Amino acid sequence: MRKFAIILLIGIFVTVITACSANSDQAAENSSGNGEISGDLTVFGWGGGEELQSRKEATKIFKKLYPKVKVHEVWLPADNIDVKLDAALAAGNAGDVIMISPDWKGLRSKWFEDLNPYIEKDQLDLEALLTQGVDGGYVDADGKREGMPTTASDFMIAYNKDIFDKAGLPYPTNDWTWDDFSATAKQVSSGEGANRVYGIVSHWILQSFAPFIYGGMPYNEDWSKQTLDDPNTLKGYQLFGDLVNAKAMPDDAAAKSMPMDQMFAAGRAAMYPLGVFEASTIAKNIGSNFQWGIVMPPKDPSGKTVNIKFQTGFAMNKDSKNKEAAWAYIKTVSLNKEVGDLYSKVNLPAAKESAESTFANLKIEGTDISMVDFVTGLQDAITFPWGGSIAKAGDLYEQTWQQVTVQGKTAEEAAKAYTSQIQSALDSIHQSK
Repeated sequence: MRKFAIILLIGIFVTVITACSANSDQAAENSSGNGEISGDLTVFGWGGGEELQSRKEATKIFKKLYPKVKVHEVWLPADNIDVKLDAALAAGNAGDVIMISPDWKGLRSKWFEDLNPYIEKDQLDLEALLTQGVDGGYVDADGKREGMPTTASDFMIAYNKDIFDKAGLPYPTNDWTWDDFSATAKQVSSGEGANRVYGIVSHWILQSFAPFIYGGMPYNEDWSKQTLDDPNTLKGYQLFGDLVNAKAMPDDAAAKSMPMDQMFAAGRAAMYPLGVFEASTIAKNIGSNFQWGIVMPPKDPSGKTVNIKFQTGFAMNKDSKNKEAAWAYIKTVSLNKEVGDLYSKVNLPAAKESAESTFANLKIEGTDISMVDFVTGLQDAITFPWGGSIAKAGDLYEQTWQQVTVQGKTAEEAAKAYTSQIQSALDSIHQSK
């Protein structure tokens, strides 16, 4: 019996090692280049700063792997990109590969090639190759794959340990709920007027969290029906209205008195929703002002952590004249380990091997705070809810948020004023299809 158990354990060990090796080999094989692919390739994208620089460096890696492909890069400022991209697509000069985000929610789908046949041809096991949570939203309801991911960002709650210590409260843990969050924000708030210390800053991302934190949703799965008036959705909006009323979150005047990242860095707020993309900047601003840490955003009543993610990837123009090179580029900037390690400097990489090693081993610059929770936090994160096709309705949800957190309306009063307008905006999406 003992001999059988030993043989069984050895078998399991060999199977696991073989599987891991197979995944690694698959990633390497499918992003290692092919000197036979040639011709011109135009890459169309946008951005700025370190993130744009990382995308340019990724293109250099592609050029190294595919030396016979002549790459033309078109990188535009993010401002007004929608108008410029639509014009380029209509004029037929948007490039062979185009940067996209799944929060577009089907907008511009007609321009993009279905990537499923390419994935099947190369026998890619994306579940094994991609960071968990990074791929959500790239496949339409009809099964068409519009793009492949390159990077993503999610959020942690940064907290000022000194303020918590002064209030005599324990630091939050990954098991906390939104009720805990609300109570904590009120308990750590103190002072009056210009010396007021708030529990949580008035951060722009909180409006995206609000519908989901008690298990609600802003709209149904296919965006055909608004659900703002669902009791759980209303409860989420009301939590933040109550925080403003309790002076645990800045009111409009206080929020306009200084940028929210500076308010946290100056020790005037106990908590701050911290995105991957801004972690190093916030850390530099805090410097040695106080001790701080990060924790997962709170859980909803079902026990699921509520998080919001921003994602960026690339699609193939269906009218591309060089689809072989276009697919090679998309595959390289999504799955290549060297590219993933490069992206790790500024965002969460799509390549699982990079996310779970290079990125997870990083610490926020100038601190001993590990980045690994951002990897875990991405797993169940919700794609940014207001982009692309939803943008018009998203503006109305923003106005609802303003009514609750600025004008002092209850969530129920605000919903009554906006539900019909939001429903009309959602109806217009489906009527235009």
